[in-house]
This record gives sequence, structure tokens and C-alpha cells, in this order.
Amino acid sequence: MKKITMLIISLVLVMMSISCQSDRSDEIIIWHDKEEAVIEVLETTLKAALPDIKVNFVRKESLTDTLKLVGNNSKTAPDMYIFAHDKIGLFAEIDILAPITDFIDLSELENYVDLTLEAATYKDKIYQLPLYYETLLFMYNKDRMSEEEVPKTAEDLYQYMVKNTDARRYGFVEQYSNAYYSAGWIHGFQGTLLDAQGNPTLNTTEVISAIEYHQKFVDLMPQGQSEYATINTLFLEKAANSIIAGPWLVPSIIEAGIDVGFARMPIIEETGLPIAPYAGVQGVHVLKVSTNKDGNKEKIEKILEVLLNPEVGIELAEVSYAAPANKLAYSYESVSQNQLIMAMKQASEDAYPMSNLPEMDVLWTSASSMLTQIYLKGVNTTEACSNAQKEAENLIDLMD
Repeated sequence: MKKITMLIISLVLVMMSISCQSDRSDEIIIWHDKEEAVIEVLETTLKAALPDIKVNFVRKESLTDTLKLVGNNSKTAPDMYIFAHDKIGLFAEIDILAPITDFIDLSELENYVDLTLEAATYKDKIYQLPLYYETLLFMYNKDRMSEEEVPKTAEDLYQYMVKNTDARRYGFVEQYSNAYYSAGWIHGFQGTLLDAQGNPTLNTTEVISAIEYHQKFVDLMPQGQSEYATINTLFLEKAANSIIAGPWLVPSIIEAGIDVGFARMPIIEETGLPIAPYAGVQGVHVLKVSTNKDGNKEKIEKILEVLLNPEVGIELAEVSYAAPANKLAYSYESVSQNQLIMAMKQASEDAYPMSNLPEMDVLWTSASSMLTQIYLKGVNTTEACSNAQKEAENLIDLMD
């Protein structure tokens, strides 16, 4: 009896949810997974600029998985969503996205950071209005590493690690078995994880050379412990002098009382290229089904016009250290004087936009497994790369 009652309650809740979703013709629904401060800026801005348009921001966990299921359902899908650019290819292929240029003219994007527009483009169509971007940074504890010691080259970094690594302290740390982090070293050797056609490239000479070169740095980092919590804790507890990490770590660094410095990524002398990490671009996307509702297209156009304003990027920078996608924002002192934001702007000149091809979804699995085999289990590099290549090819074949 209890199970039947619970089933009835569940069904009622589902019907109520569908009913609520259906009765929303007067509002624009925007799904997101962002921090409260970011959404508050967007809500306040849109309410002030467009008082006659009701915009409802809805926080959605597992946002991308849910969109795969309901993205073409006009009753349950949102009108727009805010997320990183890396799912654009997948959503374009399952035909749930509308190009952003269906609502704004291409000329209105001429002041955007090149990297952000590259990230937002899939098969020559722009599917995202970029808001801000983020990339990994070389950070150091100014009390432990002097300005003179900040490495200009990877060999400088290695020599610093040799001199400053012992039983109590590390000269430098990073999440070396995580493909997102190690990709910067691979790019520095002119390699890549996935080519422009969606083919995995894990067994190329460039990838193998990058990993073999990187190994001597890994040998001076925590052995068998490269996960997020361990690596970041070492820096936060002042047991590591420098780190490659994301801007999301900075609030914790400040809270820990660390006088943090930012520097350009070291140059790999063998290639003359810097360690070049991936960059992620956060922005607004429009679902195709939203344009089927009367008056929606005009509302969406007005919302996007407001979000084009560089002042949106400025306010986001002030509340969340977000690096604005609109270049005009950098002429404002609150942005140009922010060390973290300017470090990301500088880093964006070398960074690679994370691939937005659908194949990238499965490649993370193979690439991370490959690095785990090499760095944590001691498997031969060429063998591990060859195995990972075959695995990635098989996984991609299963996508068809």
C-alpha cells in the first residue's frame, strides 16, 4: 500500500511539473548551472533593460544530459541555456540548437575575443553568444618563489623543481594524469588529442614526445596522487610553491592568505612554444523549439542585444573574476586592473579552445586512461598511447 501511495505521489508531481512547464507562454526560461553571483548580474541587467519581458533563470543540475532528452520538446525544454561551449557540436548534430546569428547580426560580434568566437563556431555557424572565458594559469606563491625565479622556460621550471623539491615541499604541482591539464604540454609539442575532423590523435609522434618530456616533471611531483583535491591542497597549505590551476581556485587561495602571482606559461625550448592549455567559453545558447512560440523570437533578440553590452562583462568580472568575452570591457579600470582577469586575457593568446566536436565527449575517457597508465602505473608510453588510440577509435565508431 505504501509503495502504491508513493507511486501516485510521484505521478502527481510529474504531472504538476509538466503542467507548470506548459503554462509559461509569457516568459523566457533560461537554464544554467552557474554561481549565484553570475545569475544575479544577468537577472538584474535584463530586468532593468527589459521590464516587459519576464525572464526566469532556472538552475539545472545535469543540464546537458537533460537537454539531450528534452531539447526538442516545446513543453519541457527551456528557451535558452547558459553553459560552456564544448557541447555545441553534439547539440547541433541532434538538431536542438539555433545559430545565434538567427537573432543578432554577425557584425555585432566584431569586438569579441577571437578565441571565444572560435569556440562558439561549429561547421561555420556560431551557436553561442560568449559571456566570459576561463583557462588554466601558472600561479605561484610570492613568499616562496621570487619574481626572479618565475620560470620563463620549461627547463627553468625543471631546474627550479630540482632545487626546491624535498620531503616537505614541492617546487611545482599539477594534475598531471588529467587530460585537461596535460593537454597544455601536448599542445606545446604541436600535438592535439583530437583533430579538426574528429579523429583521435593519441598515438602521434607529437603526443608521445610531449608525454615523454613531461615525465621528468611528473617524477618531481606527488607520486600516485594527482587528483584535484590533493594537488590543490598542497598549494593552499603552502606545501607547493607553484601550480597550474584554474581561476576557480583563486578565491580559496586568497582565503588561505597566500600572496598569489600569475605568470605566462613557460616556453618549451624544443619547440619554441608555450605550454598551452585548453580554454572554456561560457555563454548563451538558444534552443530551436523556442522560436516556435508566438513572440519568442523577438524576445530572444532583445535579450541577446542587452547581453551584447560590454558592461555585462564588466559586472561579471567584478563579482566572479570572469574574463569578459567582449574586448571593449577591457578598457574599464575595474577589469584592466584585475590581475587574475588580465592573466587570463594574456593566457588566451596561447590557449586552445576546447574542442566542441561530439567526439570529444568520449575522447576524455581514453586520454585520461592513457595518462593514468603512463604516469601512475608505469606502462610504456608508446604502448599506452597505441592502446588509447584504438580504444578512442572504437568508442567513436559506437557513436555512429
